[in-house]
Amino acid sequence: MESLAKIKELKEKIKELQILMEDFVNLHKAKKNKIGNLESEIKDIKQNMNKYIDNLEELIDQK
Repeated sequence: MESLAKIKELKEKIKELQILMEDFVNLHKAKKNKIGNLESEIKDIKQNMNKYIDNLEELIDQK
């Protein structure tokens, strides 16, 4: 009887570990996606800044 209780407890602990692992994987994926989004946003900002600088240079050259 005692070993059945220990087996049941072990199964519950394994389920808890599985849930924690899934949560960890999901959190990791979410952070990876955020980093990717930020990198993309930085790239877009750099491109826009270069365009604005080019436009400014053109305006200065015209005057």
